[in-house]
This record gives sequence, structure tokens and C-alpha cells, in this order.
Amino acid sequence: MEELKKCFEKMPWDNSKLYKNWLAQSFYYTTHSTRMLAFAAGWSPAEEQNYYRRSLSHIREEQSHDLLAVKDLEHLGEKRENFMELESCRALWEPQFYKIQRNPKHLLGYILALEHLAVLTFPGMYELVLKKYGPEAIRFVKVHAEDDPDHVKEAVNQIESCTQGERVEIMKNFDQTCVLYKHLLNDIASLS
Repeated sequence: MEELKKCFEKMPWDNSKLYKNWLAQSFYYTTHSTRMLAFAAGWSPAEEQNYYRRSLSHIREEQSHDLLAVKDLEHLGEKRENFMELESCRALWEPQFYKIQRNPKHLLGYILALEHLAVLTFPGMYELVLKKYGPEAIRFVKVHAEDDPDHVKEAVNQIESCTQGERVEIMKNFDQTCVLYKHLLNDIASLS
């Protein structure tokens, strides 16, 4: 996580082309968040009621977060369609559906990585992008800076209730998500 955090903090967020592409890529991967959670809930064994219920409540919390990124782009005079989904973005979210089929709890690694990254970086990013783009173009950042600390706590609580074997796989997914998100940031930077 430390390497990813450093990479994120070094990004030139005042570069509007970079910020817009990041918003577009954020839309592309967050549009799958509620679907992943629904898939994980559906694959949960009947005896895993706590995980099942938390997945359902997390769906409500994440509802329309993808549209926040689209609205931010629109406020900047841009359309999501002007940015193709990068291969590194698909590489970030696509494997989660496979992991869920192996064990729905493995998704917790992906969730923890993304939510923890937001907790570590979005508050610092918030002031910079607020000054540069204004409050109507940073709602995606604002919402995640405010909401994700609670989501991290929930994910950690869920992970603590997992078996040792599940925790190993969750942390592998956490590490993989960090590496892939760093690749996504590097690809966005190279296009700006």
C-alpha cells in the first residue's frame, strides 16, 4: 500500500487532462462495485449470513458512486465517452468476479485496498482539486474522503472474522489490487 500511496500522491492532480481521465477510469471500475457486491452476496453460503447482509448494505452505500465521477466530468465540460476504458482498468476489476466464485470473502481484499487508499490520499487531494476545479467537479473525491473511513472499519471487522486461509487469499487480493491500481495510475499519467 505504501508504494501505491506514494504513486497516488505524486500524481499531478492539477493537470486537468489527467484528472479527467482518472475520473473516467474511476467510473469504469466503480460501475462494477455494486455488481461485485451483489455477486458476492449471491455466492455466499447460507451459513454466512453476516457476510451476506454486509454485502447487501454495502451495495446501498456504493449506489451511484460511479455517477459521481460522470457528473464531475460533465461539470468539467467532458464526457466519459471521450475516454476509453484502459486495459489496466479492466485488469483491476475483472479478476474479482473469478475470485468471488472461489470464495466471496476474497473480494474483501479489493474493497480494503481501494477504500484504504481513499482514506490515506483523498483528504490531502481534496484541497488541491477543490482549489483547481471547484466543488462541483470533486464530488467523487469528497464522498470517498468522507465515507471510506467507515468502510475500512467494516472491511477490517469482516476480515477479522474470516478463517486464516481466507485471510491469506484476501491479503493476496489486497496486494494484487494495489499493484494493478498503481499500473492504472501510471497508464493515466502516461496519457496526460
